[in-house]
This record gives sequence, structure tokens and C-alpha cells, in this order.
Amino acid sequence: MDIEYLLILQELRERAPEWFNCTVQFITDAAGGLFIILIPMIVFFCIDKKKGEFIWISLSVSSVINVFIKNLLCVYRPWIRSDLIKPAADAIEGAGDYSFPSSHTQGSASSFGSLAYVYRKKKLLSVICVCIVLAVAFSRNYLGVHTPQDVLTGMIIAVAGMILAHNIQKTVGDSEKKRFVVYLISVVITAAALIYVTMKKYPVDYDAMGNILYDPSKSVSSFAAKAGLMTGFLTAWILEEKYIDFTTDDLGIMQRIMRAAVGIVLFFASALLASIVSSIIPITWLAAFAQNSIMYFCIIFFVPLVFTKIESFSRGR
Repeated sequence: MDIEYLLILQELRERAPEWFNCTVQFITDAAGGLFIILIPMIVFFCIDKKKGEFIWISLSVSSVINVFIKNLLCVYRPWIRSDLIKPAADAIEGAGDYSFPSSHTQGSASSFGSLAYVYRKKKLLSVICVCIVLAVAFSRNYLGVHTPQDVLTGMIIAVAGMILAHNIQKTVGDSEKKRFVVYLISVVITAAALIYVTMKKYPVDYDAMGNILYDPSKSVSSFAAKAGLMTGFLTAWILEEKYIDFTTDDLGIMQRIMRAAVGIVLFFASALLASIVSSIIPITWLAAFAQNSIMYFCIIFFVPLVFTKIESFSRGR
């Protein structure tokens, strides 16, 4: 039944005007890609630190759970399951691992869904965020890279991540000791999951020509990247609170703009640095882990350090 649904959407896509298909691709690339990171970053730095922290925790936890399930169940993409499915060419590049659950959907639901939750009193913003999540979920089906159950489960995992984020923040409060306990437990669980994923025996199937249908090492690297996100974020989360402890209270509009600009510039700088460092690591999954660990540690620790130094210097002039 899921394949039949995708075939209906495929027929619509093939008949749709190019501008519409490009719009759907933009939604999946932007709202299901770059904005997933920019949203929590801007909220965390410029608007409300606690609310931003909630989104980061939700995103990190959900991402690890989502990709762990991918590696656990090893469900092939729709076009591998059926020769009738012809996904959009531009969408295949972002569909590099197993199919179930959808990472794009989970990521957008974790980021925009968490934003809708923490600002639930702002009804218009919440409605817009929910619509974005649904648009990303639909785009994954429309482009032929995920089944309905993939996107539905991705959204469910995102909700589970929000519940965990709420409980973590409630448990930790302002306690440095509890924060460290949560950090330790999370890192141990993530490390155990990473060991399992790298040691697991994966199914390897071939087509009629003897070509491998899917290389499982891609999904191992994908999980390692999410484990790196979790590890880098949590390590910075501990150290930032202890050594920097920046605040978003009483910020003027120019301070918010400056922080946003510094954050975006250093985000891309951190991504470049992490890419350079990881490129010298010969083991692919370890390189993926290192890349995300470095990048997200820099975002959560060094970016606040830089803009607090800039603000301190400005006040001292």
C-alpha cells in the first residue's frame, strides 16, 4: 500500500510544473536541512537560552534514536524495494542511509516542533512551525525517498525527544552535579550504541547484475555522525555552563543581531574546520564522528565565548 501511494505521488510529480517540484525540493533541503541547525542556534544565542537548550537537547536525543533504529532494522529505500519507484534525482543525494525512520522529518519535527512547543503561547508561530514539519514530511514522500511510515515514525521519535528534553531540563534544573550525571549517562549510552552499530552484521543484497544494492557502511557513518552531534553538544553544554555561562536576559536588538551574525559566521567556520580535521582520519565512521563532535562543540562552546568577549570589550571602551 505504501508503494502504491508513492506511485500516485510520482505520477503527480512527473506531471507537475518544474517550479513546483523545485519548491518541494527547496523545502526538503532547507526546512529539512540547514534550518534544523540554525533555528536552535539562533534561539539559544539570541532569544532565550533555556528554550534554545531545550531544542538542542530534543534534536540531539531524537537524532541518535532515529538513526539507531535505522541501523537496527535496516529497511531499504523505496526504490530498492520496488523498481517502479523513480525518486527525484536531486533528492537522492540527501538519502544516503536506510529508509526507516525519516531523518529529514525527525530533524524538522525536532527543531520546528520544539520551537512550536516552547513558544506554544504564540499561536501563529506554532501553526507555522507545525505546517513546516508537515510540509517536510510530505516532501519526503512526494520526492520518492521515504514511505508514509518512515515520516510518521520520524515525527513520533521527535515527540519522544521533546518529552525526554523536558524531563532532562526539569531534572537538572540549576544543579551542576545533575547536569554532569545526565551528561555521563548520555555519553555512555551513545558510546554503547556506537559500538553496537559498528560491530553489527548487516544484510548485504545484490541485484541481478551482481551489484550491491546498498552499502551498510553509509549507515554506520550516519549513526557515528549523530553520535558526534550528541557528544559534541553535551560536552560543550557542560563546559559552557561552568566556564562561560552566557545569558540572553536583557539583550538589546543590536546585541541580538551581532550574536546572530557571529553565530552564523562561526557556524560555517566550525563546519570547515571540522571537515578539514576529519579528512585526515582514515576510518570513515570515525571521521564522521569526529567531524560532528568538533563542529557542535565549537558551536555551543566557542561561539558563546567569542560573542561574550566581544560584548565585554564593547562595554569596556
